[in-house]
Amino acid sequence: MESPKALGLGSSLMSVQELAKEPMLAIPQPYIRSEEEPSILSHGSDSLQTIPVIDMNRLVFGQKDLELENLHFLCKEWGIFQLVNHGVGSSVVEKLRNEIQGFYKLPLEEKMRYKRREGDVEGYGQTVLMHENQTVDWADRFYMITNPVHRRKDHLLPELPSSLRESLESYISELQKLAMTLLGLIAKALKIEEREIEEMFDDGMQAVRLTYYPPCPQPEKVMGLTAHSDATGITILLQVNGVQGFQVKRDGIWIPVNVLPDAFVVNVGDVLEIFSNGLYKSIEHRAAVNSEKERISVAMFFNPKFESEVGPAPTLLNPQNPPLFKRVGMEKYVKDFFSRMESPPEVVNFGKSIIVPSVQQLAKQPLDKLPPRYVHDFVSSGLRTSDDSFLLSVPVIDLQSLVSGDRMDYELERLHCACKDWGFFQVINHGVSIELLEEFKREIVDFFKLPLEKKKKLWQQPDNHEGFGQLFVVSEEQKLDWSDMFYITTLPSSLRRTQLFELLPPNLGETLESYSVEVRSLAMTILGQMAKALKMDSEEMRELFSDGVQSMRMNYYPPCPEPDMAIGFSPHSDADALTILYQLNDIDGLQVRKEGKWVPVKPLQNGFVVNIGDIMEIVSNGVYRSIEHRATVNSTKERLSIATFYSSNLDSELGPAHSLVGPDNPAVFRRMPIEEYFKEFFARKLNETEKVIMYLQQTSEDNIDERVSFLYSAWSALLDESTKGEGELLQGADQVRRSNNNVLKAPHLEDCKLSAQLNKKLNKLSSLDALEGTLRYFQFQFSRLSYHFAL
Repeated sequence: MESPKALGLGSSLMSVQELAKEPMLAIPQPYIRSEEEPSILSHGSDSLQTIPVIDMNRLVFGQKDLELENLHFLCKEWGIFQLVNHGVGSSVVEKLRNEIQGFYKLPLEEKMRYKRREGDVEGYGQTVLMHENQTVDWADRFYMITNPVHRRKDHLLPELPSSLRESLESYISELQKLAMTLLGLIAKALKIEEREIEEMFDDGMQAVRLTYYPPCPQPEKVMGLTAHSDATGITILLQVNGVQGFQVKRDGIWIPVNVLPDAFVVNVGDVLEIFSNGLYKSIEHRAAVNSEKERISVAMFFNPKFESEVGPAPTLLNPQNPPLFKRVGMEKYVKDFFSRMESPPEVVNFGKSIIVPSVQQLAKQPLDKLPPRYVHDFVSSGLRTSDDSFLLSVPVIDLQSLVSGDRMDYELERLHCACKDWGFFQVINHGVSIELLEEFKREIVDFFKLPLEKKKKLWQQPDNHEGFGQLFVVSEEQKLDWSDMFYITTLPSSLRRTQLFELLPPNLGETLESYSVEVRSLAMTILGQMAKALKMDSEEMRELFSDGVQSMRMNYYPPCPEPDMAIGFSPHSDADALTILYQLNDIDGLQVRKEGKWVPVKPLQNGFVVNIGDIMEIVSNGVYRSIEHRATVNSTKERLSIATFYSSNLDSELGPAHSLVGPDNPAVFRRMPIEEYFKEFFARKLNETEKVIMYLQQTSEDNIDERVSFLYSAWSALLDESTKGEGELLQGADQVRRSNNNVLKAPHLEDCKLSAQLNKKLNKLSSLDALEGTLRYFQFQFSRLSYHFAL
């Protein structure tokens, strides 16, 4: 699908076909791809692979069940297949092939009769240039909307040479029948009523794109068609001549595809992925070019009708399979897609961190004592670990009992209590494949065993926190955690750092994709049950979290020579809605703060540890608690885990759920855009931390009163800043605003002060290291309150 409204930036660029006829010493700059975007096969093999094949005869007349199962598998695992014995007459196909090759042999003046007009994407020409820095594809295209018939442009298809028009009309008619047959079979494979898919796609929006890829003297520097997925239901591709160039991305690797003679290539589009609720995959693909030969293809795009609604098929949804995507009208879906097409691509960067050495490598050296930068005085001087942990254990929720059976109400009440009183719980019988968990465990263990030289390719960049390293490091003197982590954004795909994904070991990349989908489904199930427990509008919860932001942090905690002086991960609460932790070995280390003590969490085998994040505390209007937690380390054994963070949509607004707020339950938190929330979280956390650390470095260690006063002032300023412009104090502000630490009370702004507990702790600390440790101990909670304080 292409934008119906171009920016007019590409009008001065000549036809690539004509450009390729000229003697060329160098490729013109607009066509050159960056070196970070290789156009050759990633794994170094030049052999062409055959996409799996579906035989239409067997699907309709032969071994129906077996071939239908094969169709289902390929839509799930590949998102693409070749279709043979499809029933479209060879004479229809051959006539079209000859006519299209004849069209591209016409003089430029003849083809320009159908040129793209200003403000329109339909017609003959190049890629629509959406912004000045855009790289242009090495191809000419002729794009037309063909259905509904009344949307056809009078100066395009009706005015084509009669032989081309007639052959194209015959081809379009044949493919409409084929597409509807395929969609009906896909409905059967999904085990839904055929009418459910037919009502969406019958007489739907359809378009055709004729693409000509000229020979290129330096094909490795250009791309015929930029990598993308199709914003369609399905796409059916015909390769007009025998020149290969089509590539699909599978397991993080670009695979050149050997298209079979007389076969169509069919791929799942974004709309069908949504309709299947994420079961089927809209695959990323692209087209490379040849140094000697031209390549020509015809793609037909099949979409729902404009008056239909795009969303997961209702008959696929149930408590075990909640909707992963929100519903939207097809016309709005198309307009939103076009709107994104017209805007320059923007990389959303939530934060950065100073690059630090690998702790895993450090731990391999003979160490009798902990290096000073990793010594945290607050570990030994802070809150003690619970001695009666057998009396305090994180609740366990049986997800199977929660969503079905005669214990649903009982288990729902247990979930509600766990979220209110603990903010933490473990989940068993969660439905995620044990085989997948075991495979993912092996891949992550092997990942951390990679040689340092290979890991360096995956290290954090100075301007971004994703990759190997640590989070929130803003000073070269700052204390560090005794751990290595690998942080990566997984969903939505538009937020991914593509190069980071492509550098992952192929098997890890494939397993990460599968795990990401499974955990997203689990998160949506849990969020749906939380909505029930809170008596919140379930649709409001779905709207907020479908298509949400998902990221993962793989954690490696090496053995430590002085574990009582180090911390694996400093005390904090999570800035997301839900965190789902999978521990990879049986070494304890996770601790949660409960009743003034650190309570060790003993993860259950093949279970998940789930905790409430700041976003869910806000959405629940403070009913559910985002709890403080930390990770300790072991003197002899390594510990590994992976945390998945799930948050709301980037285009949503964060605040208490409308269905929970009323005269008797006023909003405790202010509202703000979720993207602004994340950017403020990272920016303020880094800026305030850096400011305080710099001050501590510049003042005398003996002047404890001045230093304590400064810390108090800094935290008070954060609270004061968060309340500016908020108007009068909320009714009911006499209620104490509970923080996870219970160290801050706020009946009125002027009474906001540190508790005696914190003052006593600060007065005992006189060294720079200890004060900095205290800062890191409390900084998460105070900065979190400053973002969302409603007073």
